Amino acid sequence: RHPDTSVFASVACRSMPSLRSSAMAKRQLRRSFALGALALVACYMLSNAFVAPSLGRADAGRIDSAVSMHAGGEYTVFVPDMQRRTLMNLVVVAATAVPTLVLLGAFAYYFY
Repeated sequence: RHPDTSVFASVACRSMPSLRSSAMAKRQLRRSFALGALALVACYMLSNAFVAPSLGRADAGRIDSAVSMHAGGEYTVFVPDMQRRTLMNLVVVAATAVPTLVLLGAFAYYFY
């Protein structure tokens, strides 16, 4: 046997764990990039979820109805006070947080 061959084999065996860790690092980087891209797409979609598309002027789609043209005076419909509004906001956040956290937890458990 040639002495250089055994040296090369020992170096190759030592470098094998670094190759595995390098592959795992690349996989983790790809995973992180995909998760970041998914988060950006989700943020964009959520920011436009309840906004009507505007294709021209801001008031181009607005048509004045006969009721709105003859309406006058104060707005007399019941508006809840700040305590009720805060309570309603907390109920909405709590009701949506439970399934959201369950789905995010399942996602994190599966991929990490």
